Amino acid sequence: MGSVGQQPGGGGGDGSMVGKLEEVSLYIKAGVDGERMGACPFCQRVFMVLLIKSQQNLLKLKVITINPAKPPSEFKAIGLKHVPAIIHKEEGYDAVDDIMQYCDKKFSGGGLEYSSPEADLATKDFFSKFCFYIKAVNQDSTKLDQALKKLNGFLESALYNNGIANRMTDHPNENEITENPNEFLVSSRLTHLDCEVLPKLQHLRVAAKALKDYDIPIHLSGFWRYLHDAYNNPVFVQTCPCDQEIILHWHDRPETPNLSHKKHSVIAKEKPKFSYDVPVHASVVTVVEK
Repeated sequence: MGSVGQQPGGGGGDGSMVGKLEEVSLYIKAGVDGERMGACPFCQRVFMVLLIKSQQNLLKLKVITINPAKPPSEFKAIGLKHVPAIIHKEEGYDAVDDIMQYCDKKFSGGGLEYSSPEADLATKDFFSKFCFYIKAVNQDSTKLDQALKKLNGFLESALYNNGIANRMTDHPNENEITENPNEFLVSSRLTHLDCEVLPKLQHLRVAAKALKDYDIPIHLSGFWRYLHDAYNNPVFVQTCPCDQEIILHWHDRPETPNLSHKKHSVIAKEKPKFSYDVPVHASVVTVVEK
């Protein structure tokens, strides 16, 4: 069991507030070394949400990596069985929906709320199509391609791009820039939907390439711009598992392509790397942990 770290709230308020905040312990999957973050899109989703709330001085966050097969005593004492899980005072939850509902009620705020049926629809299918594709024996990516095309269409829509194209030029047209241009799915800030979607997209990107040699099409400009914004957001970067953990997570699942024992061992021992490059850059950006 290891501790990823404690986030004492960073909303810019009085530092004396930190000691008064209620602590929430978040348990997430440990990596192959038993200490670093493992790869679980649901763990990262909850981590992102709670980190945002901690940065707004709504709670004090303690993050603990565990092997769910060998849970700590406090984890078992209140009947928790899965990760992600949280413990707050005497209460504990290990179902993602229950965690979200509890945290939003107990620690309301953080700007995570949203209402967009269009965004919900656009993001509905891609992960299930990815799961089917990576488990399938054949190399037919048609359904995954279609799901990514639908998502990209939403991201390239006026809702997402209004103001962004101008923001990225040297001479923006002030008459066309919106007051709050969207960087993410429905807002200029991360919402609950982004915290759900972005970890899944990173898993798709890394695992599909490593295990199926699948490259997300470069021409999906909205998709890549969305990932670019995520890669420049500290909340996403701080909670993102390394490529090796994502690859091993999917390799170890039933029905997915197998790596040789030697290859598995090599990947497990490599220095952690993170795929944060996008096609508009000339070179790959690799972040290596110290």
